[in-house]
Amino acid sequence: MPKQQSRSWVINYLGAGLIWGSSFFFIRLANPALNPIGLAFWRTFIGAITLLIVILVKRIDMRRDYKMIGYSMFLGGFNVAIPFALFAYAEHYVTSAFAGMMNAFTPVATVFAVLFVFRGEKVSARQLAGLGVGIVGVLTLMGIWDGFAATSVVGVVAVAIAALLYGIGGPFIRKYVEPRGHDIEVAAFAQMSAAAVLLSPFYFSGPLTIGPVEGTVVTAVLSLGMLGSGLAYLFYYPLLKQVGSAVASSVTLVVPLVAVTLGVLVLHEKLSINEPIGGLVILLGAAIAQGLVRLPKRFNRNALAAPAS
Repeated sequence: MPKQQSRSWVINYLGAGLIWGSSFFFIRLANPALNPIGLAFWRTFIGAITLLIVILVKRIDMRRDYKMIGYSMFLGGFNVAIPFALFAYAEHYVTSAFAGMMNAFTPVATVFAVLFVFRGEKVSARQLAGLGVGIVGVLTLMGIWDGFAATSVVGVVAVAIAALLYGIGGPFIRKYVEPRGHDIEVAAFAQMSAAAVLLSPFYFSGPLTIGPVEGTVVTAVLSLGMLGSGLAYLFYYPLLKQVGSAVASSVTLVVPLVAVTLGVLVLHEKLSINEPIGGLVILLGAAIAQGLVRLPKRFNRNALAAPAS
């Protein structure tokens, strides 16, 4: 691999990981001023505008596609709007570090989605092993033996549902969105726009703010929208082309490391001993499910086909 190309993919990899990892930090900063739906709305609205500017500058074709609109509305609701609101809601009850570590369960949740939702896809023994390890990691992270340890039940449930919804999004995109042949910027813009549209009636029918909108809040919301919901895709999608999906998807392993670092060092959050241990086990499960950790050959001899519904 040429030196310049190598440097380019590393920059893309770190860029996506740092941006998405810092999202949980910025959610914590914005939460005192916006309710969860309001924060999710502004994230998607600003992200959509950011991606639209990119599309216009790059002169990317936005052809009419009614099926794509329908798919985008589904993804905008279940893969963007609801998870965004759930993570914001959860961080009223759990730390940003905890939420970031739970987010690492997403690749494992994808296996769960293939097993029970997209049942026509094949699931390998390696992926099942990753699912099992990931579930053990989640239970450890929550401190299940001690009644969820120091975390709140509602916060734990919220981040768990959000991770599961993210897991459904990946197979749905592969099956329905990618075959439509749209540019990645257009697909991301469509999802963010749909999410903003779906969230707007719920947001504007209630209080627009729940606390003073200070400079820190504005900076946090702009960072979440422009970076996390906008420019991060400009790092991640080129990364997919450069190194493939296996390596690119391992960005999800960087996200909790960034979230925990910012939570502990900047927000001064305290971790129970079970939380970093559980987080590491979740990362191991995700790495196994993604094929980044090799298992003995006997685990990979046969792929398990999920029966069609």
